[in-house]
Amino acid sequence: MAEKMDVHDIKETPDVESPRANMSASDLEIDHQAEKKLVRKLDTWLAPLMVLFFLVAYLDRSNIGNAAIAGMTEDLHLDSGKLNVAVTVFYVTYIAFEIPASLVLKKARPSRLIPFFILAWSATVVGSAFVQNYAGLLATRLLLGAFESGLFPCLTLYLSTFYKPSEQARRVSYLFVAAALSGAFGGLLAYGLTSLHGAKGLAGWRWLFLVEGVISIVVGILALFLLPDNFEVAWWLKEDDKALMRVRAEQVKIYAGESEVFDKHEVKLAFKDPKVWLSSICQFCANTCSFGFGTFLPLIIKGFGYSSLKSQALTAPIYFWASFIYLVVSYFSDRLNRRAVFMVPAALITVVGYAMMLGLNMKSTGPLYLATFFTATGIYIVVGLNVTWVSNSNAGYFKRATAIGLQQTIGNSSGIMAGQIYRFVAPDGRYLVGGAVSMSTMFVGGCGYALMWYLLRRINKQRDAMSIEERERLIQQGAKGDRHPDFRYTL
Repeated sequence: MAEKMDVHDIKETPDVESPRANMSASDLEIDHQAEKKLVRKLDTWLAPLMVLFFLVAYLDRSNIGNAAIAGMTEDLHLDSGKLNVAVTVFYVTYIAFEIPASLVLKKARPSRLIPFFILAWSATVVGSAFVQNYAGLLATRLLLGAFESGLFPCLTLYLSTFYKPSEQARRVSYLFVAAALSGAFGGLLAYGLTSLHGAKGLAGWRWLFLVEGVISIVVGILALFLLPDNFEVAWWLKEDDKALMRVRAEQVKIYAGESEVFDKHEVKLAFKDPKVWLSSICQFCANTCSFGFGTFLPLIIKGFGYSSLKSQALTAPIYFWASFIYLVVSYFSDRLNRRAVFMVPAALITVVGYAMMLGLNMKSTGPLYLATFFTATGIYIVVGLNVTWVSNSNAGYFKRATAIGLQQTIGNSSGIMAGQIYRFVAPDGRYLVGGAVSMSTMFVGGCGYALMWYLLRRINKQRDAMSIEERERLIQQGAKGDRHPDFRYTL
């Protein structure tokens, strides 16, 4: 974030007799119309890039499910166990590099590190089109996990340097909308590309990997030229925009923190904070559903009795619905500055969806398909809002970076489990183990969100009741970031 600045950096030098001369930027009033215009400009330039980056990431990550029902399992002689291992190993390298990636983002520069990730995994996906055996598939999945690992924590941290905490839920939601849309576009792309089976001697699933990999390479090249390191060097911001950004940075300095150099103490604070661990456990629960649902949805729908091609196409409406409902919820979450009140009901709706898929007669094809909409409704809401919540609840910079990285590391380790619980298919085509485990973990996650709300609310009340003497004593002892007595947690 920007260094502390005086009002002289924002407006023309005021009269020395004016009381405004002694005011910090955080005391200044902002022209709210100008601020709205600035935020719209940030959205115009940043949001499409964020959506595009995450869209291709999820396309390249989850297309293995589409490839599986398009002939890959037969061509590479994969039984169901080998396919699940291939899904699982992605998360082994994925979780290993998330914390390091978020910690080196500032020094490595976002404009270089993020495009590097995109180009590296894109080349890996192109290579996946030419694997000839199980070992080759495992190698590409391990590399894909390593290169994709840093994208989400880095983008979340990056967005927090442009937007206020009260604006972040909707902007992080764009990432998860991209994830949901990737399922929709992935199904449609798979439907079209796998129909190229035999063209140029390549199987349909190979065309799927090849074309999606090339698309991602183009996105990576665009990122090199379009992604600024910070608002100070954003070429699409005018000088008055940058001045306003500095004021905004001062206003939320207590939430952003003041760390400009690596601070090991803040990293340790994140690891010692019980709230970070609770958030991480909840993310593990939600991601178990997210990864299992996102990867195996074509196979789940096929189990309802649809053909392979129709199953690909039927995934699209589910993801479009999930995208729409998440955008609506994230908008009101920011507007009301509340998280748990949306997350707990969303988790329960997803639990109902899994219960329907487990309990309905397999001949009830229509109701079973409807159940997938219930399931999708809550998944992206709870995963996305929980990421925003942990970002809002940790300051300064390196504590927040570590908290995001730790949450994502623990949360994404669920991918190892998610790849295994869908190994077992009942005789009627139902994924009983996968559905039951997912339903249970989502219920536990919902309880965790309620507990987080209770804990943060109690801390806020304690700080509200704090005497002036207690407040001054804490400040003199060096309390800062989310330990500062003026810091209030979003509920």
